[in-house]
Amino acid sequence: MIMPVCSIRENREEREKILWFLLLAALFCLISISEMAGAAQKEGSKIRITADSMEALDQKGTVVFTGNVVTKRGDLTIYSDRLEVYYQQKPADKGKAKRDGSEGTEDKGTASGKSLKKIVAKGHVKLVQGKRRAVAQKAVYFKKSEVIVLTGNAQVWDGPNTIKGDLIRFYINENRSVVKGGKGRVEAVVYSDE
Repeated sequence: MIMPVCSIRENREEREKILWFLLLAALFCLISISEMAGAAQKEGSKIRITADSMEALDQKGTVVFTGNVVTKRGDLTIYSDRLEVYYQQKPADKGKAKRDGSEGTEDKGTASGKSLKKIVAKGHVKLVQGKRRAVAQKAVYFKKSEVIVLTGNAQVWDGPNTIKGDLIRFYINENRSVVKGGKGRVEAVVYSDE
């Protein structure tokens, strides 16, 4: 069966419209993911962690939480089997006074004199913020660069819309996300409001 040239052109134009719609919808989904991560940052810097057990390894600059770990920062909640918090001692500023008047490191709002480097959540990781949620086998938050990396069957939902890949990286300060397929391909499913 031979199709008229006009019909072929209309089909191609229709496919291009659908492709553009899907690309824009995927972009919207990624922007929503970045906003999810950014909103948690704006809600304040206090992080509350609960778990079945905790082990502080001060020599290594690590605190490990295990069993039913729940981490909250603002309206973002992260569930995991294990959570590792990595920190470093703030360098002593000789000559500067502490808040109590003694010499040493000025704490600048942290009573511990330690600064956060990164947080690693492992095992059945689930992030929830409003109608947005994400799952992965591992999530790593890098404090200095304000980046969250999800790996291992990573998938994010914003309402009915979803995107998944082997690696999802959120650049919190840039409201930008990158999804990589690795062995598989990136997959986005987006629903229109129509």
